Amino acid sequence: MEIQRRHLAKIELGRPLSVADCTAENARAWGITAEIHSSPDYKSTQAWASAFAQAGFDGIRYFLRHDPAQRLVGFALFGSESAPSGLPVAFSQPIEKDLLRQVEDRFGLRVKPAL
Repeated sequence: MEIQRRHLAKIELGRPLSVADCTAENARAWGITAEIHSSPDYKSTQAWASAFAQAGFDGIRYFLRHDPAQRLVGFALFGSESAPSGLPVAFSQPIEKDLLRQVEDRFGLRVKPAL
């Protein structure tokens, strides 16, 4: 099951990061709309990420697309997909069943067991 392959991790950044805040009201002045938070078109969002990286940003701050209220925020840090991030992991553990139940209750989701 996909969820069993995932872990929650805490990383130690070691330095302040500069992130492009796509949730800020003035982001519209740069051509950013709410589509950047919800688009399944990864070519478009990857083009934005590439432009932000070229402008010197370490990542982006965005609204999580599966939150209809648009209150939950996520961060994506830039780096090579094939190379380790180099960020030291301070803590890592499998996702606990209690947390899964909280997510199921909060968002009306159900995690199905593997077949």
